[in-house]
Amino acid sequence: MKKTTTLDYIILGLLQQEPLTGYRIRKTFEETALGNFGGSPGTIYPALKRLETNKFISKQDIEESSKSNFSLTSEGLRQLRSWLEMPPTAVEVRKNMELLVLKFAFMDPVTSSEQKIEFLETLKFELEIYLKELEQFFRKEKNNMPQTGMIAFEHGLMSYQVSIEWCTQAKNSLLGK
Repeated sequence: MKKTTTLDYIILGLLQQEPLTGYRIRKTFEETALGNFGGSPGTIYPALKRLETNKFISKQDIEESSKSNFSLTSEGLRQLRSWLEMPPTAVEVRKNMELLVLKFAFMDPVTSSEQKIEFLETLKFELEIYLKELEQFFRKEKNNMPQTGMIAFEHGLMSYQVSIEWCTQAKNSLLGK
């Protein structure tokens, strides 16, 4: 079995919604923010082959067409669920917030309400810790920064503040508040 990559998990997330052709998967990457995670033909088609080899997806030929639809298998769903159930880590909060939000987007209908809420609570906790570290650094170093650097750093602080607020709003929405 070949190692499952972030790109593989994203493709599994797309396929849990509906069967798609390789072309449609590639276009989804091109036309959305998923392009930040790859999406060229040189990455999508080898990923589909790897997922098929690992028995995470199956390929069905489309009648009267040279195209094939890819579908998630039960093993692929188990693999996706395992990835989605992994709680956010401090490293992910620091390095890959976009991926954490994408993981959340794929959680319906794969994970339980409790797991979604736990994910959001853990994410908020890790964000708050990191924001405090950044604010402490900023207070200490802002006078040594060029003006544009300081303004850009403030953008980063504001982004994390908004992410913390989003966690609270998303949790409330899941709870029907």
